Amino acid sequence: MAICILVVDHEEKAYQLWEKLQINKEKISNFELIEPNLKENSFEPNQSQKNNLPKRVKINEVKLLNPKISREERQRKMAKWLMPFGFVAGLTFSGMTDLSTFSDLGFNSASEPIIGGLLGMASGWIGSFFAARSVSNNQEDDLKDIFKRNKQGAWLILLETPLEIDLPWPSIKEIDPSEIINLNLI
Repeated sequence: MAICILVVDHEEKAYQLWEKLQINKEKISNFELIEPNLKENSFEPNQSQKNNLPKRVKINEVKLLNPKISREERQRKMAKWLMPFGFVAGLTFSGMTDLSTFSDLGFNSASEPIIGGLLGMASGWIGSFFAARSVSNNQEDDLKDIFKRNKQGAWLILLETPLEIDLPWPSIKEIDPSEIINLNLI
């Protein structure tokens, strides 16, 4: 999968690229038009462009460019399997050891494995936060440059192709972006 950010000065170039990709029937898995922080010269698309516009987003809404969104999504996915695993591990540990930790605190001895399972489930939930934070982003320099260009008023195009399909370079060259930033996230 090829992912790149195209930096263009005018919104109109993004719509031109979008039309070329649609006409050439290029295989694109993601095309997001990222608005600049400074909206000085807004382009008004014509009627044919209005019918089939790409998705326009703010830079903080893009999952690939916002580590916080990625981390939260990873945490939710990890919690889905760590919590049940923690419950089963806590239940098993309580049953194997025959500890009477919670019975000594006034709980029924039959509820001992259930409380152990619940504590294991809570441990899985806490573990999902730490595991999600442990993944680092090695694209920090590229991300800083992308955010800087966005603050300067440039429009950004996030272009992503499916696996084993190259970027549509002839169409990209026709709009003459001021910069192309390849993201190697794999």
